[in-house]
Amino acid sequence: MDALHRHNIQNAMGQPRRPLTQVELIDTYDEVPKERNHRWKTIGRSMTPSAAGCRRSIFRLFPVVSWLASYRVKDYLVADIVTGFTVAMFQVPQSLGYTLLAAVPPVFALYNSMFPMMMYILFGTVKQASVGADAIISMMTGGVVRQIVGDMSHTSHPVHDVFDPANGNVFSVQEVTSALCVTVGIIQLVFGLLNLGCLNVFLSEQMVNGFSTGVAVQVALSQVGAIFGLPIPHFSGMFTVYKTLESFFTQISDIHLPTLIVSSIAIVLILFVKIVPDPILVRKCGLPVPIELVTVIVFTAASYLMQFDKIYNIAVVGEVPEKLPVPRAPTFSPSLLTRIWVDAFAIAVVSFAITLSLGRIFGQRHNYEVDANQEFLALGIGHIWSSFFSCFPIAASVPRSAVQENAGGKTQICILAAIIITSLKKIVMQVQDFKRYWDLSKIDGQVWMVSFLATVFLDVVSGLIVGVAFSLLTLVYKLQRPKAFLMAHVPNTEFFVPARKYQKLRETPGVKVYHFGGAMHFANAEFFKEKLEESLGFTTKQVRRAMKKAIKKRGSQDSLQAVKESVQAYDRTVAALELGSAVVSRGPSMQSQLPSDIILDFSRISWMDGCSVSAIKNLTSDYAAIGVRISIASCSPVLFRFLRKSGCEEAIGSANFYPSVYDAWKTVRNRSFSQTDASTPVIPIVYALIFASFTNPSS
Repeated sequence: MDALHRHNIQNAMGQPRRPLTQVELIDTYDEVPKERNHRWKTIGRSMTPSAAGCRRSIFRLFPVVSWLASYRVKDYLVADIVTGFTVAMFQVPQSLGYTLLAAVPPVFALYNSMFPMMMYILFGTVKQASVGADAIISMMTGGVVRQIVGDMSHTSHPVHDVFDPANGNVFSVQEVTSALCVTVGIIQLVFGLLNLGCLNVFLSEQMVNGFSTGVAVQVALSQVGAIFGLPIPHFSGMFTVYKTLESFFTQISDIHLPTLIVSSIAIVLILFVKIVPDPILVRKCGLPVPIELVTVIVFTAASYLMQFDKIYNIAVVGEVPEKLPVPRAPTFSPSLLTRIWVDAFAIAVVSFAITLSLGRIFGQRHNYEVDANQEFLALGIGHIWSSFFSCFPIAASVPRSAVQENAGGKTQICILAAIIITSLKKIVMQVQDFKRYWDLSKIDGQVWMVSFLATVFLDVVSGLIVGVAFSLLTLVYKLQRPKAFLMAHVPNTEFFVPARKYQKLRETPGVKVYHFGGAMHFANAEFFKEKLEESLGFTTKQVRRAMKKAIKKRGSQDSLQAVKESVQAYDRTVAALELGSAVVSRGPSMQSQLPSDIILDFSRISWMDGCSVSAIKNLTSDYAAIGVRISIASCSPVLFRFLRKSGCEEAIGSANFYPSVYDAWKTVRNRSFSQTDASTPVIPIVYALIFASFTNPSS
C-alpha cells in the first residue's frame, strides 16, 4: 500500500490527510480518458430503427397512447364525465365573452370550444389543460381582425365580406381568423419539429407573469365601453390604454344607465359567488358553482321577457346559428399573410408560453413531466386543424383549467363583458406575485414590473418584445457580473465560507481564497480581475510603482534587488508599498498584509473561453512579478482538460492545480509558514528599508 492510500485511509478514520494536487489525483486513481465521438457512427446509430426506439417515438408523439394504456375505467370514467360537463358549463359563457375581445361573431366561441381539444387531447402533454379561447390570445386576435375587417363581435353570422381599402381585396372575418390560425399553427409546428422548445428558458416565469397581468389590465379596460354602454372604439397599436381612457372620459356624460345597472348587477353577483360560496364548495366537493352559465341563462331570459333591446335600448347578441360549420380551407392570400405574419408570430409565442407555464404548475402538482417540444407540436396541429372550422387562435385557459383540475379531471353584450372581467380575477390578482418576486430577487421583480408596465402602457406585442428583451438583458447582466468574494476556512473542517458573512472567522495570514460564482468568458474577464483587486485591496500596478518609488528615494540599485528578493519571502504589507505618504501616516496599526499566495476557487466556473484563459495567464504573470503565487482549485475534469489544452497549466504550473480548495489552502499555508520561518532574520531589514523610503524622503 503506497503512502497516498495510507493517508486516505487515515483521513477516513478521522485523521488528517496529505493534500493532493490535481495531477496526483489523476495519476493515482487513473482518470478515464475522454471517449472520442465518431460523428458518422453516431448519426448511423440514430438513423437505425429499433423496436424500442419506435415505441418511444410513438409514445412521445402521441402521449394519449401512454395514459390510455393505464386508464382505469372504473376509477376515472365517471369523474371525467362529470368534469367534462362542469368545464363545458364554464367554457361556453366564457368563450362567448371572449368573442368580444377577438372581434368575431359569438358562434365562433362554440367552434373554439370543440375543435381545438380534438387534436390537443391526442398530442398534448398537460393533462389538466383546457385549450380553447383565452383572454390574452383573443385580445391579440381582435387587434388583427379590427385592423383588417372591423368589429364583427355583435353579429351572429359566420362570414362577413368587408371591403379592404388597403389593397382592394375582400376579406371576411372567417378568412382572417382562419389564415391567422393556420399561420400560428405552422409557426408552432416548425418550432416543434426543430426542437426549439428549449427556447422556453428565455420566457422566464416572472416575465410571463408580469406580461399576462398587464394584458389582463388591458382586457378589463377594453370592456369599459360595454359595461357603461358607451360607443368606445376598440383601439389597436401603441398606447391603447391611454386612447381608451381618453375616449371614456370624453363620453362619460353619455353613460347609458340601464346598461350600467345590468352589468354592475352581473359583476357583483359573479364576484360574490366566486368569493363566498365557491371556496367552500370546491373544498368540500371539488366543484364550483357555474355562475357564469347561470348568469347568462338568467339575464338572457330576462332580456327576452322584458325586451331589454327595445324598451331599454340595451345591446344584445342576437341569434346564434345552431349548425356546425362546413369545413373550409384557410385563405392563403399573399396580401393577407403579409399583414398578419408578425402578429401570428407573437401569438404563437404567447400561446405556447401560457400553455407551458400552466403545464409546469400542473406537472409539479401531479408529478408528471411536460414536454416543451411536444406542446409546440400539439398547439401547432390544433391550430391547423381548427383553421378549417372558423376558429380563432387558442391557448390553455387559466380559469377553465383550474376548474378542470378542481373538478377531478384526471347573452347580452354587457353580460358577456361582465363575464370577461370577472373571469380575469385570478390573472389580475397575479399583481400580488410582484412582491414575492421582488423579495426573492430585485432583478426578478424588475423583470415583472417592466413586462407589466410595457404591456399596459404600450401594447400587447410591444409588451412581449420589451419583456423578453429586458429578461435577456438581466440574464446577460447576471452572466457578466456573478458574485465574487474572499473565503475563510472553518477550523477543524475542510469547509470554506464567505469571509464577510461570519464574524468569528478570519482569513489565513498570507493566503487569500478568491471565489468566482459563474462562468468566465470574454464579457466578464475584466470584471474577474477588477473584483479580485477590489477584494485584495491593492493592484499589481500599485505595488510595482511603490517598489520603484522606494528604490528611487533610496538611490541604490542594490536596494532594488534586496527588496525584490525579500518581497518574495516576506509577509509584506500594503502600507509599506502604497503610493503616498497618507497611507503610511496612519501608522503600522493600519497596515494590512499582502498575501504570498492567492487561491482561485473554480468550483462554480463551468466553462471558459480563450479570452478568459489569456486573462488568467496575464494575471499569473503580473502577480508573479510582485512575488504572489497563483493557484487554481476545484476545477471540473472538463475545465481542467481545457486549461491543459490551452497552455494554462504550463503557465501556472501543474503543481499549482488542486482538486479542492482545502488541498490548495493546506499546501500553500504550510509552504508560507516554512518560508516565513526561514526568512525571519531579513524581515526587519526589508521593512525598515521600504518604510524609510516614505518617512525620510531626503535620505
